[in-house]
Amino acid sequence: VGVYRGAPGMTSPWLRAHVASQIAVNTPPLRRKNELNVFSATSKQLACEEAVSRRVAVESLAAGLGIVAASASVGAAFAVLSRRHLAGQRTPAGRQMVATHRAGAAVVMKASEAVVEPAEDGSAGERRWQLNENWERALDGNVGDVWTEPQVFSEFLGRLTAHNSGVETSGPLQFERISTGPGGDLILYIPGIDFTGVFAACQFRGLAAQCGELWRCFVGPEDRTPFAQMVENVVQWVQSQIYASQSHGGVPRRVLLFGESFGGLLALAVALRLGRALDGLVLVNPATSFGRTPWALLGRALAALPEGDPLDAPKATSDLELLEEMGSRAQQATYAYLGSFALCSAVADPVQLQRTASRVVTTMLQNEGGINPVLKGFLTYPEELARLLPPDTVRFRLRAWLRDGCEAVGSELRARPASKSLMPPTLLVASENDRLLVSSSEAQRLQPMLEERCGKKLFQVVQLPDSGHAPLDGRVDLAAMIRESPICKPPPKRRNYVADWKPPTLEELEEGSRGVESLANIVSPVFCSRDPDTGARAFGLSGVPDPTTIGRPVLLVGNHQLLALDLGPLVREFLIERGFAPRGLAHPNTFPDSAENEMLETAGPTQQDLVNPEFLESIAIPFEFRSLARSFVDAAEQTLGGTRQPANNAPRNRGGGAAGLSFERWGAVPVTPRNFYRLLERHEAILLFPGGAKEALHGTGDKYRLFWPEQTDFVRAAARFGATIVPFGAVGCAENVTVLSPEMSSMLGSALGPVFGRNRRNSEQSRRSLRVQNGGLMPISETLQDAPEFPGVLPRMSLADQAQGGLGDRFYFSFGQPVDLTEVDPKDKTACGNVYNKLREAVKDETAWLLEARTRDPYRNFLSRQAFERIANLDPLRRKIGAGPLKGKVVHSYGRRAPSFSL
Repeated sequence: VGVYRGAPGMTSPWLRAHVASQIAVNTPPLRRKNELNVFSATSKQLACEEAVSRRVAVESLAAGLGIVAASASVGAAFAVLSRRHLAGQRTPAGRQMVATHRAGAAVVMKASEAVVEPAEDGSAGERRWQLNENWERALDGNVGDVWTEPQVFSEFLGRLTAHNSGVETSGPLQFERISTGPGGDLILYIPGIDFTGVFAACQFRGLAAQCGELWRCFVGPEDRTPFAQMVENVVQWVQSQIYASQSHGGVPRRVLLFGESFGGLLALAVALRLGRALDGLVLVNPATSFGRTPWALLGRALAALPEGDPLDAPKATSDLELLEEMGSRAQQATYAYLGSFALCSAVADPVQLQRTASRVVTTMLQNEGGINPVLKGFLTYPEELARLLPPDTVRFRLRAWLRDGCEAVGSELRARPASKSLMPPTLLVASENDRLLVSSSEAQRLQPMLEERCGKKLFQVVQLPDSGHAPLDGRVDLAAMIRESPICKPPPKRRNYVADWKPPTLEELEEGSRGVESLANIVSPVFCSRDPDTGARAFGLSGVPDPTTIGRPVLLVGNHQLLALDLGPLVREFLIERGFAPRGLAHPNTFPDSAENEMLETAGPTQQDLVNPEFLESIAIPFEFRSLARSFVDAAEQTLGGTRQPANNAPRNRGGGAAGLSFERWGAVPVTPRNFYRLLERHEAILLFPGGAKEALHGTGDKYRLFWPEQTDFVRAAARFGATIVPFGAVGCAENVTVLSPEMSSMLGSALGPVFGRNRRNSEQSRRSLRVQNGGLMPISETLQDAPEFPGVLPRMSLADQAQGGLGDRFYFSFGQPVDLTEVDPKDKTACGNVYNKLREAVKDETAWLLEARTRDPYRNFLSRQAFERIANLDPLRRKIGAGPLKGKVVHSYGRRAPSFSL
């Protein structure tokens, strides 16, 4: 592979178009216009010129950068064109162009240049900060990106690993103040395994503007401090900073920890010690997943490579000679070059490699003679990295830092209850394209454990889709992420599910109806109700009172069908036929953002279930082999489809499931006494299942058994507002599946665990989390006091027919005679108890009547019903909304249904 100093192929129109498109896509807008003008003029000039004979051989370079060879060639061609356009002279304009290219999309400014920020009152304000002398000199005129500025990497290491004046110590650890400012807040940056801090230099300006005072923690390559001692030293230093101002009569200063890679592991251990004495925690690709990768073993293998003798400075006098000399230097220092190549290939992402290749090639082609310092910096980068991380240091840090740190933090998260290890607001940044650690899946694993300690509203995960293990280059603005995170922004105001809800629009109703129709096409629901005056049954819901018509609340009380699959068709029918939605009272667990969800409690520490150490934790094998085995297990799970759900704060499905409706959107509220009272006070239609989750998750032999509590409080509350209660029965869902015994469910979960998730432990964790405390208020349902068992279910093998149930059985609903509570005294417990018993018996009667009536339904037979409905729906039905604000509007996603039994 070669790159030509001249480019006669640029006379080709397709090639000109390709280079122009690369300029348009890969350059910042401020440079794009000038570069396209240069390209246009030079390509016309080249069309009339002969090819230039000089050729620069870069075969050795391209061999190591094969994945970006095409992009590098484009960058080199453009560099040639630019230089030829400028008559081969390094004019000030040419230098400006190169400097702009070096900076990429970032704007190079003096390191201590003022940053303008909005003041607290929202007006424009100015806040000045100042870098210390070393960082001022290192970053002056540079962005600080080691992937595109290798000439400053050795300068960083030479200055920043030395003992400098003004550095504080805590044991063997050193703490350097990077910037100062008028603010009293402090950010401590804890670097990765290099432990110098140079890889995050791009972020220092923004972080300094964020807080004013930015510090870094570092040690030299010769340091051999174990992980536990490092934690203790950082804790002591942070505590001294927090209380230093307090000793002078001030207030404790706010401290934020920011850790990257290994620094994220160390920062997490410190946060578990200090808890909410810290004001924030930022974790960027934390190395807590080191124990789930093969690097514990591969790293030791790389550290065993021959180190070779120390190398003198390169003796080449030109770029070409330097390329030739690199081959012999790589043979003499196998560890430096092979180890660095393996590490950089895993750390850098394709965009960073592409930028590096483009910078190298364009630098070579622009060089007029001698050795270009930028190219020399790139080619000697492995030697600098080897001096920073010699083999003995790598071996020590792999075991005494990463291995011991993973074991210590993992043990703390598993064994210590969350209530005893509270943490500050936390921002977790994970790269989806991390090839060194499994950062994206690790964020999903850490999320439930850290949410327990931080609180769900004080924990945020940010996924970086195109970044690798070292994402803190110019593409990421970490300071802006922190400003938008729970660390700086207060949690949003708690949602009032009762008062904030608005009836769905036609578009929302149509969308929800489409989701319900997929289930309704199979179960073909049938609805019946009784006339309030005569008690005669009729198809439809006309017998259910409308609360806006009677001016009082209406409470619908019935039995909960298996898995609550009947809710979608039921709520949709009310919205379309009657024009109002019964406000369902759902379990608080389905409303993770509600205040009522704080009433949920976990039955003991469950972190062990989430981490799931299983067999590997119980056998005495070296950590390196356990890490390798875990990486194979994770890879197998991903291949089989058993991965965890994404952790990028995606909204959860709240009550929709197979029923298709998200009931939070259609008016559902968490089932709490306060919400129940508010709905009654607003004269709403309310849907209540006194049997609760236990009734919807019943076991074998409990089909259509009522799990109603003994208390009659919901009747007394309804009587206080003169409500009308309508009992109803529902059947059909349980006939579609076979409910397994607890023993069979456990066996099935163990057998299918590797395919459908981790194992049954996750289900046990979910089940234990469904325990609710009433906080001293009256209970709506006793069943919320007990943790329900999630039953194992399998679809029935036989299809439904008229005489017996099976897969595809119909859903039937029957609403009984309304019960008026206007004459019932809510203080009369006897009267309320009589009404309660009457309602329970009425639900039983409606259920029994449906079980008998469905045997007279000829279209209960699944095959017959499907044949009828498929033919009938060749002429689609446009269902008109019968009442409410959308009366007369048409819903298209409502199919024709087969007739049922006669009344």
